Amino acid sequence: MEDQEVDENNSKVVVIDKYSSHSVSIPNKFAQQHLPPLASGKSMILEFEDFGGNKFMMEVVHSNYGDYYYIRTGWDRFQNQHKLESGDFIYFSKKNDSYLIYSCKTPKPEELDLQLPNESIERVQVLVKNLCAKDSKCLRLSKKEVEGNLDQHLILQVGEEIILPLHDPIQKKSFTVQLLHADQEEYHIRGREWEEYVAQHNLFIFDETTIFVNKVILDPTAEVQLVNISYHYEITYQTRATNQPQKKPKLLGTTAETSSAPASTAVDNSSAPASTTVDNKNS
Repeated sequence: MEDQEVDENNSKVVVIDKYSSHSVSIPNKFAQQHLPPLASGKSMILEFEDFGGNKFMMEVVHSNYGDYYYIRTGWDRFQNQHKLESGDFIYFSKKNDSYLIYSCKTPKPEELDLQLPNESIERVQVLVKNLCAKDSKCLRLSKKEVEGNLDQHLILQVGEEIILPLHDPIQKKSFTVQLLHADQEEYHIRGREWEEYVAQHNLFIFDETTIFVNKVILDPTAEVQLVNISYHYEITYQTRATNQPQKKPKLLGTTAETSSAPASTAVDNSSAPASTTVDNKNS
């Protein structure tokens, strides 16, 4: 296996490659912290749950050849059902007593390019929020905004946190953020990749930045809508300098001072997030 691991804590995200058809690695840190103890060379059957609440019984193996873990039996069913291909990624999490495994399809260029006409794709705006310069490390959302607009699997108990993939159509890549139910009134979007997104797009140099999160429905006719297969979330923005004379608003992803910025938006998660490391361990 040559799966790549990425994550701000070195250990939750695995990028799918051509060697992942029969097995996939589990990040060591996640396995050691959250899975039941498992001796080297042994295996066990665990139940994993995806975004839609579907259950998958899969065999977890602690390899004899090096201290690493991987999923063997049952992985092919999960991969086929979620239509995972090389370049897509999965991430692991634990919520209460449940082991979660979420997939994120790498969107095709025609799905990310807002300038390409595609009548089969629908975009539904689910969040609009002004970015506050005082909160450089997170985007604060009211409980009502999140629970009234996002999917049911994103509704959390206070203190719970989930990894949320977002797609950025300007840089044409996917990244992951942490969605935290911080207190009774607020959710926070945060994490290292959120901070990198804000920095890469220079969002704090403007007096006003509005963040948009859209639900992109790739196949509106599908009887069952599966996250990251038939729809995904994307993040876009609009900026304006209030101390400049007001001009005609530009397309999302542009500024009020320049027309050289991409005439598209940035967003909800073709390559893996930055800071990718390669795990060349073999089973």
